[in-house]
Formats: sequence, structure tokens, C-alpha cells
Amino acid sequence: MDIILYNIVVAFCSLFLGYIFGSIPMGVIVGKVFYHKDPRTDGSKNSGGTNVGRLFGKKAGLIVIFLDMLKCAIPTVGAWAIITFTPLKDVLACEMWNKLHILYIYLAPIGVAIGHCWPIFAGFKGGKAVSNFAGFGILTSWGVTLVGIVTFFSTLKAKKYVSLASILLSIVATIFAWILFGLKFTPISDYVDIVMWGWGKWLVSGWEYATTITIMAILLIYRHKPNIIRLARHEERKITWMK
Repeated sequence: MDIILYNIVVAFCSLFLGYIFGSIPMGVIVGKVFYHKDPRTDGSKNSGGTNVGRLFGKKAGLIVIFLDMLKCAIPTVGAWAIITFTPLKDVLACEMWNKLHILYIYLAPIGVAIGHCWPIFAGFKGGKAVSNFAGFGILTSWGVTLVGIVTFFSTLKAKKYVSLASILLSIVATIFAWILFGLKFTPISDYVDIVMWGWGKWLVSGWEYATTITIMAILLIYRHKPNIIRLARHEERKITWMK
């Protein structure tokens, strides 16, 4: 019973760690410190990099995007390091731990996405988790990163809608993650391992990884509901600062 309780506590702490990092409102901080304005009061009234860039310029937007990606990477790596290199692993060593510990790591980026969308430090009014999604992909899988980059920028160049590019990025990356999982059980699985060797291989092909990508994609798409409505009505604004 103690082992089960300890595992529950570790899982909650990983999720909570991610949520706290995700709740740091990078766009609001950059806007208020350097431009003396809250980006949530103008434009799309969003604290993400796109709106910050629209209001304060390309440099500010790119800085916020980078910081939002970084705030996803830090707790994810932190959760992995704590679980891998501290006595916690020995304390919780059991069959359950061996099966579930990777899920505990993935709870951190999920927590980040939730915190970014509904930040406790900013009145639960946050962004749309696109940069968090991208940060997690870059951290964990060069395959997902490559597919995401191609999808995002080809869509952005063709349509000039960041929202559409972001939604398609999440969908294509999710499909790709599940394809990689499915390839594990095919005759070409050995060749997949060779191709995916190196950067991110340890996080790239399990159902746990694909499920994490899926949850983050659902959050991202849900947060884009107003954008989807505007896209359907041909009322969505095209981007002008990212050229």
C-alpha cells in the first residue's frame, strides 16, 4: 500500500511541477516589463508569442515563443533527472514503478500545457500551448520535430494563419507519433530503430509518448476554438510580423 501511495505522490508532484512552470506567464512578463502593457488587453487578448509579436514586434514575439518552449523543457528534464538519478528510484523500485515511471515524466509536460492555458499566476487566463507543444517535441524526438516544422511552416507560408498552422502541426505530429508506435510491431521495426537512433529515441515510439502528444494536442485544439470559428467564417486575421 505504501508503494502505491508513493507512486501516486510522485505522479502528482510531476504534474504539479509542470503546472507551476506552465503558469509562469512569459508573454505577460515580457509585455509588462519591457513594454508596460499586458498583451491580454489587446489584439487577440492572448499571452502567447503570436499576439505578443503582433503587439510589440517580431523580436518580442520570438523571445516569448522561446521562453514558452523552455518552460516546457525544464520541468520535463527535471522530472526525468529526479526520477533517474535520485534515491527515489530505489525507494519505489518495484514492478509497478518499472512500468509507470515513464508516465510520471510525461505528466510534467502535460502539467505545463495545463498551466500555460490556465495559469494560476495570471488569473487562469493564459495562452494556447503551441510553444509548449513544440518545446516538448523538440526535446524528445527529432522525427516529430521535423514533421512538425515542415507542417507548420508550409501551412503558414501558404495560408498565413498561425492558428491553422498550429492546429495542423498538432494533428500531424500526433498521427506521426502513433505511426511510430505502430511500426514497433511490424517486420521493419529494426530499421525504424536504426533510423531513429540518437536524439530522442528513448521517448519516441511508446504508447506513453503518443498518448502524451495526443493529450497536449487536444488541449491545443480546444484552446483554438475561437480561431476555428473565425477560420470557418473567413474572419481570422493573417499574420504580418512573421515573414
